[in-house]
Amino acid sequence: MSILQFDGTKNDYIEISDSVDFSVVTTGSFTVSAWMRPDVLTFPISESTGYVHWLGKGETGQQEWTFRMYNQTTTDVPPRPNRISFYVFNLDGHKGVGSYFQGPVAVGEWIHVVGMADGKETSIYKNGIFQQSQSYTGIITPVHGSAPVRIATRDFNSFFFGAIQGVRVWNRALAAAEVQLVYANTIPQDGLVAEYRLEQGIAPDSVGFHDGQIVGGTWTT
Repeated sequence: MSILQFDGTKNDYIEISDSVDFSVVTTGSFTVSAWMRPDVLTFPISESTGYVHWLGKGETGQQEWTFRMYNQTTTDVPPRPNRISFYVFNLDGHKGVGSYFQGPVAVGEWIHVVGMADGKETSIYKNGIFQQSQSYTGIITPVHGSAPVRIATRDFNSFFFGAIQGVRVWNRALAAAEVQLVYANTIPQDGLVAEYRLEQGIAPDSVGFHDGQIVGGTWTT
């Protein structure tokens, strides 16, 4: 099986055109899952306190949601070494609420990450296991923006160095038991609006009409 590796530069990412299928506000709940494999613990192009957006939908004034991974060393107090998080934002991007997990990460380790918003809270899962939730009621009001979805970056301000595959999007919040099924590669079809296996040399959406455009990247076995 081939996998797509990204080298952490501005020339390596996937872009998927904007659609209401990728917005929390469309149904009020939303789930994204992906396998990600960091090949470094400090990314060559990071931002702010030291993190990269490795999958997300958002640009200036059009923020919706994103996954982050922090560098091994950050300037936060307290520091956030290799924290992985999922955020939802107000459209202007001035406020965001996220859930995260944090622990030792090994270079080349595959991690299955699921982020969801259920109309009240964000939640995040690691390798099928629930990690944390945070309420966004009264803080975040999701709005559909015009930004595309991008894999290995969000808005070209930071870039992921590693591999990503098995990106899937549902227009509902999965139950905990369903997240475990996804981790075991039994994929619930109810509400599944996009699926990018990223294992065939191209980036087709195998369930819908949201094919992605690959910019750079290297296919390896």
